[in-house]
Amino acid sequence: MLKIGTAGIPYGCKSTNDAPKFLAEQGLGAIEIEFVRSIYMDGKQAMEFSVEAKKYDISVSVHAPYFINLNSQNPAVIEKSKAILLKCLEICDCMGATVCVVHVAYYSQKSKQETFENVKREIEEILFRTKSKTLFGVEVMGKQSQFGDLEEVLKLCSLVKGTTPVVDFAHIHARGDGCLRTKEDFAEIIELSGKYGFDRMHCHYSGILYKDGNEKKHLPIESSQPDYKLLAEVLKEKDCDLTLICEAPDPLGDAVLFKKYYL
Repeated sequence: MLKIGTAGIPYGCKSTNDAPKFLAEQGLGAIEIEFVRSIYMDGKQAMEFSVEAKKYDISVSVHAPYFINLNSQNPAVIEKSKAILLKCLEICDCMGATVCVVHVAYYSQKSKQETFENVKREIEEILFRTKSKTLFGVEVMGKQSQFGDLEEVLKLCSLVKGTTPVVDFAHIHARGDGCLRTKEDFAEIIELSGKYGFDRMHCHYSGILYKDGNEKKHLPIESSQPDYKLLAEVLKEKDCDLTLICEAPDPLGDAVLFKKYYL
């Protein structure tokens, strides 16, 4: 089953709790609540939102705050990051969120292997300290300085119970300096995820401006960087259980546009 949705509350909604009904009216089926700058809901508000989401069959995920680094040179930053993530997972449970998406770390002048081990250890500790039913989503990142190329993320999540990869097609395209050019390129990502045991996928998409293997900014999907008509063709051919969250500058418009590509 394919569910398409928006990153954040769409323009046109009078309130956060109006979003599920609004999205359902647009023929969409998912939303990612953006806590990227602050966790702006308390438990009561999250539960009220959950009621509306269930009423309109809208799948809910959450994006944790950006200021996380589980591999910092400063131990205080790591401890603060873990405290923020524990709070975020608590609110996710109140909201009935399937996935809490996290930008987990920078390499911070450490080797890739050391960073991998540090991130793995810190995530295991977070999950040991919580009874959250929400999956800890490790996002594939779009800059060379950030932990999280596709293979790193898939390997990490295959080793840590309670985690799931968040496949960001725009980030993969940027990090690979424009590597998504054909249907086969998109299909390989889905097939590789399946080989690691992830048949249910949580994904992000947008257009992307990049240079030298680094993302610069998100673009509309009509930029064809990458060409999401190719992804739509792949998804038509494959039986994918996939949630696709649009992070383009106009998330609602490009979510509706991708649905047109798919149909």
